[in-house]
Amino acid sequence: MDQDRGVPEMPGNLVSEEVSSYLKSRVSQILRTRYNSFPGSQPVSFTREHLTTLKNRDYLVCEKSDGLRCLLLVLINDDTGEEGTFLIDRENQYYMVPGFHFPRTNKNFDSSHNGTIVDGELVWSKNPTTGVKELRYLVFDCLAMDMNSVMHKNLWKRLYHAQHEFHKPYMELRRAFPDACAQFPFKLDFKNMTQPYKIRKIFQEMKNLTYVSDGLILTCCDTPYIPGTDSHLLKWKPAEENTIDFKIKLEFPIYVDEDLPKHDPNREYPDYDAKPVIKLFAWKGKDEADNESVEDNIKRNDGEYINSFRGYEEWNQVTLTDDEWNQLKATGESFNGRIAEVRRNESGEWKILRFRDDKAHGNYIDVVMKVLKSIEDSVSREELVAAETEIRDRWLQREKLKQQYAQHAQQTQHTQQHAPQKRKLEPAPQKPQQDDDEYYESDGFEELPSYTKTNSPKYGDLEAPEKKRHV
Repeated sequence: MDQDRGVPEMPGNLVSEEVSSYLKSRVSQILRTRYNSFPGSQPVSFTREHLTTLKNRDYLVCEKSDGLRCLLLVLINDDTGEEGTFLIDRENQYYMVPGFHFPRTNKNFDSSHNGTIVDGELVWSKNPTTGVKELRYLVFDCLAMDMNSVMHKNLWKRLYHAQHEFHKPYMELRRAFPDACAQFPFKLDFKNMTQPYKIRKIFQEMKNLTYVSDGLILTCCDTPYIPGTDSHLLKWKPAEENTIDFKIKLEFPIYVDEDLPKHDPNREYPDYDAKPVIKLFAWKGKDEADNESVEDNIKRNDGEYINSFRGYEEWNQVTLTDDEWNQLKATGESFNGRIAEVRRNESGEWKILRFRDDKAHGNYIDVVMKVLKSIEDSVSREELVAAETEIRDRWLQREKLKQQYAQHAQQTQHTQQHAPQKRKLEPAPQKPQQDDDEYYESDGFEELPSYTKTNSPKYGDLEAPEKKRHV
């Protein structure tokens, strides 16, 4: 296992069922998405055919951080007026993170976002000065701004919302009140993106990152934000970094005590001191056992909780050395039934990279097949760099055509405006309507307003007393 690649635990407290139901309803109304589904988008693995895609369409690229994917929601309680900050994981569970304040504008730090949802990744970042690991949230997209969904907009406009309307006021607040903001649960950074013909530079700068990066994310510029699997959102990893999440099952060898008679029921038993076989199971879909409570499971298994593998199909097994098993055993943790992120080495052996207790299920079997296809049909780092020149040339050609089209449209409009027309009665002038699909105006910073730190929201004291773990 890679000790430097641990996934952060979700900060904050898992909210109660009542608050969760309320928040899911509000998010569903804002985004017009399904109530019980995680509204975040999921990438597909980069394959050789996507090299052509990068040449023919506009994409932005950034390094892929190796952390915990989650959405961040800022919402004001309608009853109390208190500001609440929530993180939404991929299981669509809501965690309340008290102690934050996100100003809506840097002209008035007392203002607050309300109904704003951004997309990002929680990572462990090593402070270059102290060497201490710090929790950071890297923002890379926006789903909603002040109760209005922006998912229908293209990437450029969504990034403008995320950077200028959410992250910029937050950074101004930190600079103006560093002592007060030092108490925030974690820091936020905005993840910069660039054109895919600068991939060489991204690879060169990866070694300077303060957190672990295991690939690239490529986002299409002219498509909307798509909940669920988005075929236009691409995830590239080198072949050796492509991983799959499986549910694991430990099977220990049976020890036979030859000193006991053959009819003795205690003559054979699992040898828990020996190295087990670790089998990998792929998820095939929901099963009736998914809704089984812990109490029902214990009752069904004569007083013992047993992990269910219903809905799973045996796929392969982990290659485990004696030293690797001793390291696992030394942790004192339980491993049976957990979700493990594994990768295949050059010898074709599956190795455990880390455990994903943030996930309730392993990868769906279709995803497993796609990742395997990506491994077999992988595009190397050198091939991506070699494609830069053609990607750039195609990009510049499209930009030139866009400029020519814009000039033509402007000339056509000018000609129509100056063409002779018959006089007719004009209606009374009306106030022009603002185009909802335009960029928001960036707020200017004129003077330093007063700031009073917002108290942690209570949301009716309905949040759960402690955090729930997927173990």
